[in-house]
Amino acid sequence: MSYLDDMKRLLRLDGGVYADMMNRQRSLRYTVINVMVLGLIYGAASLYFSSEVLARSGVSDSPYNAMLVVMVGVSVAFLVHGAAALFIWVFCRALGGCPQFLPPYLNLGAAAIAAWPLAPFAARLQVSPNVLSGAAALVAAVYALSVGYTAVQAAAGLSRVKMVVCAIATLIYAGCFLYLWT
Repeated sequence: MSYLDDMKRLLRLDGGVYADMMNRQRSLRYTVINVMVLGLIYGAASLYFSSEVLARSGVSDSPYNAMLVVMVGVSVAFLVHGAAALFIWVFCRALGGCPQFLPPYLNLGAAAIAAWPLAPFAARLQVSPNVLSGAAALVAAVYALSVGYTAVQAAAGLSRVKMVVCAIATLIYAGCFLYLWT
């Protein structure tokens, strides 16, 4: 199977694709591709939507600075991916899930493709929040969370009830963490 075939299965919420990717040793490659592209989309959207803010601060004076903003988006994507995978793994492990960290990390990274449509809306909301962007971001976030849920369940091997408990705990913890961070 090719990358596109695997991603179609993944986006259709087919949990079996993760074992297939792992058996063919494609999970790491797909994680790097999907998280990097997510970061590029987020960085480019941030640059586009915040160009006025950046111009006032003097950051957008050169192409080098624009590239720096986009690369920071990639760094943020990998940082958030790693942190989310760690939080999810801890909660899954507490409920008897997979003892290894790498399967949830790789599955969640491959599932990052579902967050590609969310990235521009997230960047837009940070600069100028509005109802339409908020609604679109909410729809994209729900879908991305659904794909992520399927990815983590495939890695953790938890029952549906334990997986729901894990998802709720993760969302509450991440929400509180983000609230304190902002």
